[in-house]
Amino acid sequence: SVAYGYIFGWPYGLGMVGLIFVHETGHALAMHYHKIPFSPMVFIPFLGASVGMEEYPANASIEAQVAIAGPILGSLAALGLGFAGDVTNSQILLALANWGYMINLFNLLPIGTLDGGRILGAISPVFGIVGVGAGVGLIYNGIITNPLMYLIVLGGAYQSFSKLVGWSTPQLPPNYYNLKRTTQAGIFGSYLALVAALLFAMNENNKKRKSPAQLKREQNWDSRGEESFDEWYQRDQQSRKGLNQIEEWQRVIGDDSDESF
Repeated sequence: SVAYGYIFGWPYGLGMVGLIFVHETGHALAMHYHKIPFSPMVFIPFLGASVGMEEYPANASIEAQVAIAGPILGSLAALGLGFAGDVTNSQILLALANWGYMINLFNLLPIGTLDGGRILGAISPVFGIVGVGAGVGLIYNGIITNPLMYLIVLGGAYQSFSKLVGWSTPQLPPNYYNLKRTTQAGIFGSYLALVAALLFAMNENNKKRKSPAQLKREQNWDSRGEESFDEWYQRDQQSRKGLNQIEEWQRVIGDDSDESF
């Protein structure tokens, strides 16, 4: 995202803030629907934004609905940007859509207070342990290098272990985690469906999205004042196609000549 920021400048940064705002608005709308008091939206530079519940809902199912509402609305916003970018061939919109998909997938990791941790935590605290393991794997393999991830994993590990052993348990309403199996299945199915949809959308978006390195190379090419990189590429592809056709004709003619003898 930093590389795209260098290329597209402040419009890209504004788009990132807008996607975060839509994501947090999803949480706020769900809390408003369930009549849960919540704090004003707070933007934290370089970290994101937050809308906090000021009291716990009646049960963990409602908490899971509030948690998943953010990624759902955020994913729809990213999908809209991706569709618009595909129709208009706008690389900034495709880049923003990609960032939107990634940030919502990140929030769906079942770690601590991330949305995924609150969604699957409504089913079982075991998912929190699995999420911490996944987070450690992402860090160890260099897939996520942001130092903030270390704090998220450490906080998630403490929270998950505390739930398992009963440490520092907040005052929750009675039978908070006592959900029906059908309710748990619905939560888990919704979570998997959203993750699968995000992965599919990201894959489709990447078919037309250009990398920052490719965009930079094209910018340098265009600054020469000659034909654009796309024009050169199309001409080059046509030339290659013509050469391939000539080689094919030569091969056919050569085969026919051999047969005549």
